[in-house]
Amino acid sequence: MICHECNKSEMIERHENVRYDESGLPNVVLEAVKVRQCPTCGNRLVTIPRLSELHRCIAVHLVKKIARLAPADIRFLRKSLGWSKNDFAKKMHVNIEQVYRWESDKSPKPMMIQSELLLRAFVAIGKKIENYDEQVDQLATIDDLEVSPFSMVFDNGWHEHQLVGA
Repeated sequence: MICHECNKSEMIERHENVRYDESGLPNVVLEAVKVRQCPTCGNRLVTIPRLSELHRCIAVHLVKKIARLAPADIRFLRKSLGWSKNDFAKKMHVNIEQVYRWESDKSPKPMMIQSELLLRAFVAIGKKIENYDEQVDQLATIDDLEVSPFSMVFDNGWHEHQLVGA
């Protein structure tokens, strides 16, 4: 492969350990990834296979770590869920300023443990919960405790079953 920067030399390929600064996390190293480098101009091309899978593995690592989440961790996890800061604030039932404080590198304000555990749970689930926004909005307006009967049925796996006449 000829260097696309200088168009003069063949890129030399080798495997290296590379810091993954583009993740937004200061402590991620990718081991033995393919790196092509031009001997003439020094241009480097790093090949990162299966990027979505890598990001999911990083997110799972952060969820499992036995330490509080740092601002960069919170930002990475939020982005791994595909949420803007506004989306995040809405789903966590906080104002947008709170999200800015959680993600601030200059003067961070740690998440309350309940919020951190909720964020870790969102990431651990790893998929969009259908109608979550509407359900949470409704829940936020309800003060009464209500114990309603529900039923589970086993049919090649457990499923919620609608009770008739309940």
